[in-house]
Amino acid sequence: IDGGQGAYSAIKKCWPTTKIQRCLIHAQRVVRRYTTTNPRTDAGRTIYRLALKLTRITTLDEAAAWGVQLHEFSTIYREWMNEKTMIKDPKTGAWTRVWTHHNVRKAYNSLNHLWRSEMLFVYLNPPAGVLAPERIKSTTNSLEGGINAQLKLPARTHRGRSGERQRRMLDWWLYLKTELPDDPVRIARQSDWGQGRLAKVSTLTQTENQADHETGRPALYDNAIDTDYTHSIGIQKGQI
Repeated sequence: IDGGQGAYSAIKKCWPTTKIQRCLIHAQRVVRRYTTTNPRTDAGRTIYRLALKLTRITTLDEAAAWGVQLHEFSTIYREWMNEKTMIKDPKTGAWTRVWTHHNVRKAYNSLNHLWRSEMLFVYLNPPAGVLAPERIKSTTNSLEGGINAQLKLPARTHRGRSGERQRRMLDWWLYLKTELPDDPVRIARQSDWGQGRLAKVSTLTQTENQADHETGRPALYDNAIDTDYTHSIGIQKGQI
């Protein structure tokens, strides 16, 4: 999965014992969002390089070695990551203690969570009983380009439609791609011919211009200017 909470929650609810493979590309994007591609600190450069190694791992031995390196990073930079800074909120005047190197902490925690949850290298060690273990992939690239892109295209092409009309359009697109579809009249009758019982949804294209911090997806277009208040644009310095 790409990291979205919806898919994860649905899988755990329907199949609680299912092993989940996190898309390694999306895991890298999350780290890159916190460190950028040109980190300023040694810790930032180290955790970013560690994230880049994910997509080059092809054996369980390499995966184990990667886990050791992640643990070593935590040992070496633990005190540094635990440093805190006193800052004053310009609006309220209140002083609070915050993590000095919060971005590197978030980058490390994102990888450490996936490592501890055993969601990084399922493709190297598929669960027993898997019919085609060679088909388990480490990324969602084939899904994004093969299925999701085809769904996004009609949604973008017909972005003038209301959210409900877009949802129905995509419902029927999926129906036409189904190998053994049910009777369309029966489906329409069960859903009150598209009225009432069907869930109302917001326009699918409304969120395309918003960055997804969970999956690392950037905005479709942006001005790159953050208008929200932030207490620092670099490494915070102050009382520890």
